[in-house]
Amino acid sequence: MLLVAMFAFEVAGTVDVSDRARIYAYEREAIIGDGIAFDIENTPRLHLGLDWPVTSLDLEYAPRLFWQDVDGPAASPTLLLHSGGLSLSSRRERLSLTLAQTFSVGDQSFARLSVERDLLEPEPAATPAPTGGGSPSPELELVPGPMVVEVVEAESSASLRYDWSRRVSTELRPSFGVSGGADAAALRALPRQRTARVDGALDYRASRRDTLTTSAAVAQTAISNGYDHLLVSLMETWSRSFAPESGVALGAGAALQETTGPAGSSETQSQPIGAARAWHTVHGRAVHVYLRSDLGYQPHINVLTGSFQHRLFASAGATTIAGSSSATFTLGAAQTFPLDEPDTAQSLTADLVLEQALLDWLSAELGGQMVWQSLGGDGLFATSESRWLLFAGARAELPSVRF
Repeated sequence: MLLVAMFAFEVAGTVDVSDRARIYAYEREAIIGDGIAFDIENTPRLHLGLDWPVTSLDLEYAPRLFWQDVDGPAASPTLLLHSGGLSLSSRRERLSLTLAQTFSVGDQSFARLSVERDLLEPEPAATPAPTGGGSPSPELELVPGPMVVEVVEAESSASLRYDWSRRVSTELRPSFGVSGGADAAALRALPRQRTARVDGALDYRASRRDTLTTSAAVAQTAISNGYDHLLVSLMETWSRSFAPESGVALGAGAALQETTGPAGSSETQSQPIGAARAWHTVHGRAVHVYLRSDLGYQPHINVLTGSFQHRLFASAGATTIAGSSSATFTLGAAQTFPLDEPDTAQSLTADLVLEQALLDWLSAELGGQMVWQSLGGDGLFATSESRWLLFAGARAELPSVRF
């Protein structure tokens, strides 16, 4: 009891409460009826942070309430998507350990484009160097046709980092994740992926501005439609910081992939991988501009078909902050290879978000998104579509409660 009391006595905590409401407008599907459809969304968020001398615990829960096509010909039931996470971190002089669990389960509407992309949050901080085997552009994922799908997504991970010296550090991160449809009907639109993955990295700080990172990853992904993928990748990355918020990172390496298809056929192949990233910040007296860009060629699993592909992607974005106003513009493009495969895919995206602070705790939002995606290349069953979306909303964030 004495140890419990001492443990509780030294804790410092923070409680954050916020809420975001939006209304979306987009073109209704012809099979439902002509005209403009309107969706309403509300996402409250509760965050609890607890800090001890060498340990911290973060808990978050953010359910999303959603009403689709509220003025349409059919009824608009309340859709609910539960999302949350837990993170426990412990720090010592050279060693840090983080255990994390995230989850998301419930109804996801794909009638509109905003699929958990949360572009309202500016990213002024320098982005870390790219690593091998991953996909650093989740916003470029394909979306299925207009429908409501019951989805599930969860990841458990542990991250262990050790600083051997002022120049050398290592990190090991095993993880297991599940994502995709939650029931039989949803699996037809979004096959479920189960991924066991181990990432490792060795950082060498060659100078105050330069860092060399050797990263390796091994991932095993089993998909509900019968695909099974094994991926091993190795990448070397050089990153250079020109200023606290400006820099570049260039990475190159190789990946070995083994795929077993639904019919039992097996294929093994290797491919080069690469990634480049740049970020830059311009601070003026009244205006601050944050620029960022990504370019990469990485292994990729098609979320709609479960097949393994090679994907070339590029994205660029800019965030401008002037006083209580901000604007964020993002462009993205992706192309999968080989081009003659029946599930080859291309996508183009554009996003604009404007935000104006009205009070210390309240801000108004206005934005739009456009996307074009094509599946199947020039094949007989090729499909191509474009969609647009406009939204307006408000975000409220109460002052943090500290204890």
